Amino acid sequence: MVSKNVRAFQELTEELKQEVRVAAIDQLQIEGENLRSAIEDVAPRERGVLAHTVRMIPGSKPTQVRVVAGGRPTTTPQKRPYDYARADEFGTVDMQARPFFFPTYRLMKKKIIASMKRRITKNIKARSATK
Repeated sequence: MVSKNVRAFQELTEELKQEVRVAAIDQLQIEGENLRSAIEDVAPRERGVLAHTVRMIPGSKPTQVRVVAGGRPTTTPQKRPYDYARADEFGTVDMQARPFFFPTYRLMKKKIIASMKRRITKNIKARSATK
């Protein structure tokens, strides 16, 4: 037989878990948009369309966000089509690399993680202070 206090604790824990999940997903969307915007700002602009292809797409789970660049608008039709977003990022035989995507991600990664931790911790502390 489970005591009343144990049951109350289990319910509180479940509620807190859901609140933290919602807050984490919300913060993840904010951080994803910040990353997308930063990458868009530093994307090479010579060809015009590359910066406009930086976008956020949903991951396979609500707790995942993907920021991507390139795709169909930046793929040139040739014998073997290639995405010039990748050519800019990694370079080609004929062109030196002009990385814009991964350096921006690496610069922002620690800030994103810290921001996520702060949001989750703040949510937990706020909830634990009320009960």
